[in-house]
Formats: sequence, structure tokens, C-alpha cells
Amino acid sequence: MATERTAEVRQLRLRVPQTDLDALYRRLRAFRDGGGYIAAGLDRVVPAAYADELLDYWVSGYDWRVHEARLNAYDHYGTKIAGQFLHFLHLRSADPAAKPALLTHAWPSGVMDVLDAAMPLEASGRYHLVIPSIAWTALTGPDEGGSPSRRTAAGWDELMRRLGYDEYQVGDDREGLTATPAYTAVSEAVAQQRGLDAAELAEVRWFNENLTAFNEGQQISALVLSTALLAWNAQLVSLEIDRDALLTGLTLAWFASQLPVE
Repeated sequence: MATERTAEVRQLRLRVPQTDLDALYRRLRAFRDGGGYIAAGLDRVVPAAYADELLDYWVSGYDWRVHEARLNAYDHYGTKIAGQFLHFLHLRSADPAAKPALLTHAWPSGVMDVLDAAMPLEASGRYHLVIPSIAWTALTGPDEGGSPSRRTAAGWDELMRRLGYDEYQVGDDREGLTATPAYTAVSEAVAQQRGLDAAELAEVRWFNENLTAFNEGQQISALVLSTALLAWNAQLVSLEIDRDALLTGLTLAWFASQLPVE
């Protein structure tokens, strides 16, 4: 099992102050859309009726504390790499023969989107799982350069080595962060890829044609997007994302890099 260098890595807990939550809810209740939505399908824009329904649920039905507690059931850590504070989950196996694996979430979401996929891997006991947060999500600090894929991947490679993992498996949610040249340091014996079948290639083409704006926009204009946070994230409901998971990601994004840590 890897041994962390405790001088560089510290354990964290998420805790949004109630005063900050109250301030967020006041903003949400005061929002007026001005009739600016276009009533079209979710493939191009978020319908006004759905956005209004989601906004109402965020204020009156969604319970952040429930999801905060769920997230805090896992081991959160932070470390500073190349001047940026990096937040990540580290789910260790008790098996000394377990293999390390780096899992990444997609834009514009957060680490909670990876947890459902990570749970069977954790339960198997065959893997040490490391799940980092992309810049502007959860506690990971901002990257002045916009956190492009190459620099992010290099930082995560350093993170894995800092945790004692010189060789590891990688996987991400179609963002390409773990497929950049920064990962040439990974052993060729471990970093093997299989070919894609026709259905998988079609899915990749569809993603490239319809959803790459999320990748580019959040790498380059993360602060600009905060002015349209709900509608921007809600467009992904067309991919059947659970609305509680969606709102957990939105809440984390709103408070990103500003949360006090314990």
C-alpha cells in the first residue's frame, strides 16, 4: 500500500457555512429569467419550464446537507502542486496487491459523478482509487492558465507519484485529460488501450459534435460560466443525470475553492 508523505498531503472535510448557503438561496429566490429562454429540446437549449422547476427544487426540495454528509463519508485530501491547491478523494484497498487507479470526472460536474462507478471497484478490493477534482470544482483552486488538459494531466501524474504510485491505471469521462502526452511516463505494460467498436465510435463522434463546448468552455472561461451556472449544467440532463447529483455539482461549483476546510 502506498505511504503518503504527510508533509505534502492533508486530510479535509467539506463544510459549507450555513450563512453562505442562506446567501445562495436568497440569490436563487430573487432570480428573474426575463422570459429569455427558448422552448426547444434539451439538445440545444434548456427549456424555461424545466429550468424553473429545477430552480424551485434547488431552493425548496434539495438538501445540500444530505449530500455533503455523503461526500464526507469518503476520505478527502488536499495538496499543492505547481502552485495550485488540488482536492481529491483517496479510497484505499486493504489488499497490498491492489492496483492504483486514477478516475476523473467530466465537465461541468464533480467528483460525486464518479462515485457510483467507483463503488464496485472499491468493493472488489482490487484497487486503490484516486479521484481528483478539476479546477473550479469542489476544493480545487483556480488555475490562472485555465487548467488546460495537458497541465491538468501533468499535475495529476505528480499527484499519483506523490501518493507513492509510480504505475497506475487511468480512466476519465470522455474529457481526454488522461490521454494527453503527459501520461507517456506511465508504464507501457500498464497503459494499454483496446480498440473501439462501431457503437463506441459513434458515441465518441456524437460527443465531439454536441458536448465538447463543456470541455473547452470550462477550461478557458470558468468564471464567465458562473453567470449562467444553472442553465449551463442543466443542459446535461439530456444525458439522464440525476437532478440531485446535478445540484450537488452546482453547489460545489458555486462555492468552488472558497470553502473553509477542516
